[in-house]
Parts: sequence; structure tokens; C-alpha cells
Amino acid sequence: MMMFMLAMLAAADRPVVVSSLTTGQLVEYCRGKDTDPTSNFCTGYIIGVFDALSLSRQICPSTARSSNIEVAAVARKYLRKQAGKTSVAPSFVIRDALRRAFPCKRK
Repeated sequence: MMMFMLAMLAAADRPVVVSSLTTGQLVEYCRGKDTDPTSNFCTGYIIGVFDALSLSRQICPSTARSSNIEVAAVARKYLRKQAGKTSVAPSFVIRDALRRAFPCKRK
């Protein structure tokens, strides 16, 4: 059974995301000022995605522009702009925002 599940995942044409959170719900959680310093679900979610992308070297933040407030502001702004245009998982929307804001230089 496990091998069957792995084969199905490998055959999928896009990543399988298991999340009960929708992009629309994250938009609601992220209402307010972009630079709101309050620790809340929105900020935690964004920082979690930021950390995962940083550790996997999918983004390359500079120390000058990677405070929690700056990261959250960039992601919130992008999230609001994309909210009605996408049906993808919110982690992918945040990933796209952070990749634009903190790109890695190609060698």
C-alpha cells in the first residue's frame, strides 16, 4: 500500500499539498497593517515559510531586509494582490512573494 501511495505522489503533475488552510483564509488572518509587529497566526505562518525556504536555499535574504516585520510586510502585500487570482495553497503564494523579494543570485 505504501509503495502505491509513493507511486501516485511521484506521478502527480504538481506537488500534493495537505492543508486545511486556504489562501482566502490566510488573507483574512493577515488583515491589518503590513508592518504590524504583533505576533499572530499570519506572521507565524509567513515566518515559517520564510524559514523553510531559507534553510532549503530557495530564497537568499539579506541581513538588512530580513526582519520579521519586513518579511511579513512583503508577504502580506503580495498575498492581498494575489488573493482573488489564485486557487493554489497559501504556502505557494507566500513562497512566490518571498522568492520575488529575496531572490538568489545565479552563478
